[in-house]
Formats: sequence, structure tokens, C-alpha cells
Amino acid sequence: MFYEKIYPKQHSTNGTTYLLAGFAAGVAVGAAIGVLLAPSKGEDTRRLIVRQAEETRDQVVKAVEGMTKRGEQAPQAEEAA
Repeated sequence: MFYEKIYPKQHSTNGTTYLLAGFAAGVAVGAAIGVLLAPSKGEDTRRLIVRQAEETRDQVVKAVEGMTKRGEQAPQAEEAA
């Protein structure tokens, strides 16, 4: 065919190679844009993430303790009935 003279076939290159190359390029461009457009310094962002993680952990601990207390009270309520 005519186009094969202009664009010869690649040796054993399939779509996966192009997919992975495109993915890697997208990750690199996304990381670069993220660094350039970050609203605050990395150190400030890390502190914010740690603080939010600690608050979330505290909320989870309180929720589990509340469920545990309710679970301990349930058998007592059944015995009283």
C-alpha cells in the first residue's frame, strides 16, 4: 500500500508501548502542573494533611468506642427484658 512507503511498519511495537508512554507523559505533565499551581508550600501542605489525618483518626476512635459501648449494653438490655 502507498502509506506503508511513507509510514513503514514498526518492528513488534504494539499499542501497549504507546499506552504506557502516554501514561508516563501524562503523569509527568500532571506532576509539573501540580507543583507549579500548588496553593501553598509543601511543608505547609504536609502539616495540613497530618492534622486532618489526626482529626479523622480521633473521629474514628470515638465512633468505634461508641459502638463498643452500645454493643456491651445490648446483652444487658436483653437479659433485663
